[in-house]
Amino acid sequence: MKRNVCLTAGIVLLIIVGTLPIQPHAGATSLTIAHYKDYKPYAYVDQNGRPQGMLVDIWRLWAEKNQADLKFVPAPLSRCLEMVGNGEADVVIGLFRSKERAVFPDFSAPLIHNVDTNLYVKESLNVEVVEALGGIPVGVIQADYAEGFLKESYPVLKRRTYPGSRKIIAAAVGGQLTAFVLDSQNATSLLSQRNALTKFKPVARIYTRTLRAGVRKGDVQLVNLINRGLKQISRSERESIYARYGSYSPEPLIARYRYWFLGGAAILLAALVFILLYSLRLRNRIGELAGRRKKSEADDWPSLIAGGEGDRVEFKSTLRWNLKTDKADKNLEYVIVKTISAFLNSDGGSLFIGVADDGQLLGLELDYRSFQKRPNRDGLLLKLSSLISQDIGKEFHKFITIDIQELDTSDICRITVDPADKPAFVKKKGNEEFYIRTSAASVPLSLSESHEYIRSHW
Repeated sequence: MKRNVCLTAGIVLLIIVGTLPIQPHAGATSLTIAHYKDYKPYAYVDQNGRPQGMLVDIWRLWAEKNQADLKFVPAPLSRCLEMVGNGEADVVIGLFRSKERAVFPDFSAPLIHNVDTNLYVKESLNVEVVEALGGIPVGVIQADYAEGFLKESYPVLKRRTYPGSRKIIAAAVGGQLTAFVLDSQNATSLLSQRNALTKFKPVARIYTRTLRAGVRKGDVQLVNLINRGLKQISRSERESIYARYGSYSPEPLIARYRYWFLGGAAILLAALVFILLYSLRLRNRIGELAGRRKKSEADDWPSLIAGGEGDRVEFKSTLRWNLKTDKADKNLEYVIVKTISAFLNSDGGSLFIGVADDGQLLGLELDYRSFQKRPNRDGLLLKLSSLISQDIGKEFHKFITIDIQELDTSDICRITVDPADKPAFVKKKGNEEFYIRTSAASVPLSLSESHEYIRSHW
């Protein structure tokens, strides 16, 4: 009887243990890591088919310190994500964290900081800002962070996806692609291999991000295991790996000394709040009312237009369509640029396009029709952005806001200009001209007048 009771108890215990959840990564000694074939210098396959790169070496050092065995499986980025998703691999070797990816993988602590991603264009292409690309296809890696970022931040851009960065460079060097987005060191490595460094130029930094390991969503135990191992890797060991590949991506000082920065920032913020409150008390009532009235006027398009032109308000019937000759006219574009520069060099103001001198709302339809590829708001906005960059300077975009609203069934464009922190010259046929706003007009100054105005104004 006693023997039967013991046997029954043993069977029950085995059943209970067998039904407990499995903890696959507790003290794990083996991990399968999906990595990229052509993400040089971070993760790639050499001529002998062996995995190499900064990320690979960091993981090898991690395995050494944690007495773990690693199996590296090379694949395109989209396949790497799929492998982790279906359990074929435990880790994606390194990813940028994004909103889209937040629903699939969990992320480790940082592996490599400060990875710059740039827009590259063909050297002969006259493009200085992303918006000026128009309908030119931009090459991106399929499922890459850049694909989602461009879709959200630059929805008008036309994207063309490729399985990896080597395919993008091959298409670019082969003449099938004139613009692409890649991480800067990856692009430099692949272009140099094809002796094509001088054929493409970086025109804009799109973003700077941090590479982290990606694991299956909800696998907290594996994330903790990875993070514990990463803490054992010293800063000097990481820097040695970066230097091995001719690259150095240190952790930002603000991250290393974040608590000192946070404490100092808190003290500075408290001091600024005190000064601000004190200043607000001293400000007299008349000044406050005047400020509120000015803000109300600035936000009210119909009121500004009804008030007519003045030192800080200007009307233009069109951006580029000549109502007399009934065709596009570059001279009218120059008038717009001249007015914007005059506002920049003075006290700022608002330029309304699509409004006649008498305040009649004409709309933007004629300008829209003059753009063959984008006969709409996007075409006009891209044109204005390009004019400002080429004829005044892209550094002045931060002082300029462009908006289009519908008033009485007509689209009207408003360019709001703040005073610039330095002189704004207009480039015209190899020369530079200087304008200021006075007597409700944009007035050019001579060389001596410009010198004196600049000396006294800034």
